[in-house]
Amino acid sequence: MLAPERQQIILSLIEDRGTVRTVDLAAEFEVTDETIRRDLQALSETHQLKRIHGGAASMTGRPRLQSFNERQNLRVDDKIAIAQAASDLIQPGQTYAFDSSTTAFALVSALPDQPFRVVTNSFAVIEHVSRLQEVELVSTGGRYHRKTHTFVGGETIDTLRRHNVHTAFLSCIGYDLKRGASEGFEQQATFKTRLVEHAERVVLLVDSSKFNKRSEYFFASTSDISEIITDSGADPELVNEIRSLGSKVTIAQSTPATNPKT
Repeated sequence: MLAPERQQIILSLIEDRGTVRTVDLAAEFEVTDETIRRDLQALSETHQLKRIHGGAASMTGRPRLQSFNERQNLRVDDKIAIAQAASDLIQPGQTYAFDSSTTAFALVSALPDQPFRVVTNSFAVIEHVSRLQEVELVSTGGRYHRKTHTFVGGETIDTLRRHNVHTAFLSCIGYDLKRGASEGFEQQATFKTRLVEHAERVVLLVDSSKFNKRSEYFFASTSDISEIITDSGADPELVNEIRSLGSKVTIAQSTPATNPKT
């Protein structure tokens, strides 16, 4: 691969992730660390990224807001594994809340058709659950945000206050051990903050690529999270640190890949 082509891919990765590490890029492209450093330096000199210790970041330091459809095609096997592990928590007669993350949607897609209640601000969840006969569906209402397939605004918060949510299933853009879970969309972060406050139990569904990352808006500290379900790529040391803070961590085992991970 020629340097200009590799550099364009690096810019795309930074746009999606916010930051990248030199060693990770070297492994992805199967080149030396020095080759990646030269790429990053060239892109820095043309003001397309900024250098940071050990890698590079977008000019804002944050990933761009991805659409629901874009996110749905990322780390598909890990999301399926996480959803399968989380499905063991679903029992009849309970009220479950789901955010508009694609990982939560993977769980919803695997839900049994049983008599429990689903509360959500996700268009995709509403569309799927509406086809089930036994599940009671509650839409939070609100203003529709087309890019993220999310309903947001004051109406969504008012609806949450009226329901006794037994378990909330959420995901995030980044999870930092010190600050907790973060989101890139302010109104979605506000919804998640209120959901964390109202739910009896909070389960964070997060693939391992999101660990040790921060996005724009924090909505839950580690102490707010009852359980984290992640994939087998999670750093064992980080998992032990999370457990030491009192949160349960479940490692979902991915099946052999059927789709390439991005």
